[in-house]
Amino acid sequence: MRPRTLFQSITPALAAFLFLSNSGSLAAAETAPLATKLVGQWTCEGRENDAALTMTLDYRLRNGWLVGEIIEDNGAAMLDVWLDSGTAPLALRRLLSYDATVEMQLVEESADHLKLEGAMRFILGNAGAVREEIRFNGNDRFEALWEAEVDNEWAKILSRTCTRSG
Repeated sequence: MRPRTLFQSITPALAAFLFLSNSGSLAAAETAPLATKLVGQWTCEGRENDAALTMTLDYRLRNGWLVGEIIEDNGAAMLDVWLDSGTAPLALRRLLSYDATVEMQLVEESADHLKLEGAMRFILGNAGAVREEIRFNGNDRFEALWEAEVDNEWAKILSRTCTRSG
C-alpha cells in the first residue's frame, strides 16, 4: 500500500469544505427577508377610513436596501425605504410623505406574513403608534392592514389588496 499524497489527503477535506460553504450560502438565500417579495410593480385597491383609494407601488432592491415609490390616486407620493437593523436584514422601515414620516421595525415574519410596528410623526407635531401587517397570497398578491393606536386600542386606518402589475 502506497502512502497517500498531500493532494489525495486534502481532497476529501476540501470537498467537504466546499459543500458546506455552498450549503451555507444556499441557506442564507433561503432565509432572505420576506420583504424582498415586494420587488416589482403593484396596483392596489383599498379603503382609508371610509374612502376608497387606489395606489401604485414600485419596489427595487438597491445595495441591500429595498426602496419603494408609492403613488396614491390623489397624486400623493411616498418614499418607502427598508434597511438593515444591524442584526437583521430589511428589518427597519422608513416611510416619507408630504405630511408625515413613519418609522417601523419588523416584529414578526413567517413564510407569508410580515408585521411591523412603530410610530407615525406628522409635520404638525402629532405622533402616534402604528403597525402594518402584510400577508402574501402567492407571489402576485398581498393584503395589507394599517392600524393606529387610539385610546390604547388598535383601530384600522387603511386596508388594501395589491396585485403584481409588472
